[in-house]
Amino acid sequence: MNNALNSRTKLFFPNLDALRFIAFFVVFLSHVLLIHSVNEQPFSYANFIRKHAHTGVLGVNFFFVLSGFLITYLLLKEKNESGTFNILNFYGRRILRIWPVYFGIVIFSFVVLPLVFPLFNKTFFEPSPLVFYLTFTANFAFIIGYYPHSSLLAMLWSIAVEEQFYFFWPWLLKFFKRNILLLLILIIVSNVIARILFLDYPKALYFNTLSIISDFGIGGLIAYFSLYKTEKLIRLFSVSKIYWLFFYFVIILGYCNYEKIFTGNFMTVIERPVLGIFFGLIIIDQCFNTQRIFNAGRFAFINYLGKISYGLYCFHPLGIIFAKKILEQFNWFNSPFQSFVVFPILALSITILIATISYFTVEKKILRQKHIFSS
Repeated sequence: MNNALNSRTKLFFPNLDALRFIAFFVVFLSHVLLIHSVNEQPFSYANFIRKHAHTGVLGVNFFFVLSGFLITYLLLKEKNESGTFNILNFYGRRILRIWPVYFGIVIFSFVVLPLVFPLFNKTFFEPSPLVFYLTFTANFAFIIGYYPHSSLLAMLWSIAVEEQFYFFWPWLLKFFKRNILLLLILIIVSNVIARILFLDYPKALYFNTLSIISDFGIGGLIAYFSLYKTEKLIRLFSVSKIYWLFFYFVIILGYCNYEKIFTGNFMTVIERPVLGIFFGLIIIDQCFNTQRIFNAGRFAFINYLGKISYGLYCFHPLGIIFAKKILEQFNWFNSPFQSFVVFPILALSITILIATISYFTVEKKILRQKHIFSS
């Protein structure tokens, strides 16, 4: 049986790291392909590429579904093995994983940048209040109109949403310990209701936690069924490869036509749950399907990038800025090839370098202390 299904062995999902990297990569593309050169000449397919680049924000949705799945799986697995789960230990593990990079960026943006900019005869003022970043509520700062000057801070709104989920989720699981399936259904229903109420408020539709929580709920549903209905889940989705091939074809087709599909009030309301289901099916295929048509984690380097995906996500604005400055310095940011090939490759390479340095100099050393909070 797959290692992921053995409750007494170390938790291991063979393709999960690769899925994390894929989620990051589409977000990265959505940002890097929207950068315009001052001297760039218009050409026929530039607008087409940039129009579809916006769809890359769906990578954030995928991250949320992945988080809902993994966190719920870990908590329920601990409950199965020991009869309960230790909330303080859970918080300790999450703090070690998230806070060092998160607060490093906060300090850099609010303390270091205002000191460095004057050295280059430039002014820096961060209009977004610090309190939102200290309390993990940056998504609500976006809703009320506080957009950060620091592009690094702009990435933290989604981390704030995840932290809100991490804070409340173990308590909800404890409260609904005998009705976890009901809890997960209520989460998805609450999301739909919130999206109906926020139809006239686009910022709230995208940034309000209640408009997002179905991603975590659907991830949680997958975790629930993979733990308690393991054999049924495997039988249900171990179908002919031709069906999974068709499924991925639909995913690609839907991705390319995302803005056409999710228009109008009804589609806007159900957008998040529908996308969450599709992302959830990808997780099921890659983690549990014995007849999968491909393994996302086949290549060791992709798995490594998934392992450092938190740093990749947080630091990629810095990689994009550095790459743009370098290419402009050498006057090499004017052609389609430079904008859509050289620039993204250089930006990704710099981002990988920064994330690697962060992981091995800071994150990995801190993560070694996670054993303190083991069950």
